[in-house]
Amino acid sequence: MRAGSDAAQRLVSELEKLGAVGRLFGSRGEVVKYLANLVMERRAKLVLISGLDQEFSSELRRGIASAGASCFELDDVDPKDLRRLLEKAEIGVTGADLAVAETGSLVLTTRNDAERLLSCLPPVHVAIIAKENIVDSFLELAEWFKKMQSQGTRTVSVITGPSRTADIEREIVLGVHGPHELHVIILDGMPDGEKSGS
Repeated sequence: MRAGSDAAQRLVSELEKLGAVGRLFGSRGEVVKYLANLVMERRAKLVLISGLDQEFSSELRRGIASAGASCFELDDVDPKDLRRLLEKAEIGVTGADLAVAETGSLVLTTRNDAERLLSCLPPVHVAIIAKENIVDSFLELAEWFKKMQSQGTRTVSVITGPSRTADIEREIVLGVHGPHELHVIILDGMPDGEKSGS
């Protein structure tokens, strides 16, 4: 079911066609540096993270803090503060379960509304996926969807590029109903504890 380097390159190409950013990194350190730079470029003050293993999340939080932003793991936020922080965050960082190379789509599963909203509300969504969790086509997802259905109540979201809409003048506008920017980080050799479609 899993695809190789060609699928990763095809995914990056499709993401670019959609107006998203795709990057392939070989280490967590490269990802931390990329996110710290993104925080500084966007002058972000608040970043929220969900769907990554605790160690990786800690590394990202330290890197983001060194870039001058507050950063919290969703699970560590008091439930009464979640909605306010989700509305205030400039960048949301999530794990992704799978990516589909042919369409540049991401597949995310979430346990609750807060996790789902993290990929929708902040103007910038950064999704991190293991390279080995890229599939060539949607046809390869059938078994995976059956498995998710048997695991109970999880929301499955399929995200294809930044949010876009067209008004009556047929002018495409990004970010009206979701993130204005989508950055997909493909990590080669991502540890097992992170989103992996399993």
